[in-house]
Amino acid sequence: MQPHEIYSLRARDVMNRDFAVLPPVATVQEAVEAMMQCGCGTVIVDRADEGDAYGILTFQEIVYRVVAKSLSPTRTRIGDVMIKPLIVVNPSLRLPFVAQLFARVGIQHAIVIDEHKLAGIITSSDLVRALVTPDQE
Repeated sequence: MQPHEIYSLRARDVMNRDFAVLPPVATVQEAVEAMMQCGCGTVIVDRADEGDAYGILTFQEIVYRVVAKSLSPTRTRIGDVMIKPLIVVNPSLRLPFVAQLFARVGIQHAIVIDEHKLAGIITSSDLVRALVTPDQE
């Protein structure tokens, strides 16, 4: 893919629309099962109410915050080990700007919110795949 082609792609063109959403009271065990079922490495942690922020739990955070601390995955709630609040990306943001945001903030994942609704998740892997995948649109 040529640089001008990647510049024209937007977050909505490469974001993942298949993701698991669980409540903060779900266990880490349930989160891992949901990740395996959807084939994704993340779980979005739902908001308690409209004014709350979404959270995220990744395999990496499970390793750092659960396994490394010898916590029980069946007793640990995802609300206790999630990352929150999250960086939010507009679906029309162009990919180079998403990449710059990831680099500046030091993140690998962001959620995509469209008209106040969770529309997807975009990851550094999605950005890299866009470099070699023709005709994303």
